[in-house]
Amino acid sequence: MAEPPANPRVRSIPEWLDFAASFDPSVAAELWLEVDRFEREGMLHGTVEASTRPVLDGLRASGLTLAVLTNNSLASAEAALARFDLRAPFALVLARTVVAALKPDGAGVALAHARLGGEPVVVVGDSYIDGLAAQRAGVGARFVAFRADLADLAARGVGWWASIDDLTSLPDLLLPGQRDAAAAR
Repeated sequence: MAEPPANPRVRSIPEWLDFAASFDPSVAAELWLEVDRFEREGMLHGTVEASTRPVLDGLRASGLTLAVLTNNSLASAEAALARFDLRAPFALVLARTVVAALKPDGAGVALAHARLGGEPVVVVGDSYIDGLAAQRAGVGARFVAFRADLADLAARGVGWWASIDDLTSLPDLLLPGQRDAAAAR
């Protein structure tokens, strides 16, 4: 039997639950119920930055197609988006009940890429699992590290295209006209 690592953070929650399922699927099923309970509780205490909706609306209005990929349940994701009035800018919401494998696997990024017509993909995320999912998708996705621990990303072999600390930086990165204007400043 494999020994668990000394630092539990070396694996993501989905990886731990896959590990549990390899020993006892019923225990893993119970653990997923517990994860879902924490997700729902987390929604009650979550917040978003005031700039989030204007940034998303601006990106969408500029012709970008936006999607959400989360390891949370679809119900939790949709409820959180609704609570913060963020659902409208997104063409697609992918969650653990929709994708074949969870982040850090690249299946969700690849599915979003396919469902959105094969356009270039930029993954914005705050964790190594987001960066690994972008890398593992095999679709040439670029990873934007949002308030991520860059030393942790580097230690895990995760590369990033850009790193930002403020969502209002996204248009400068993603929109050609904005990028050109920012470079001229």
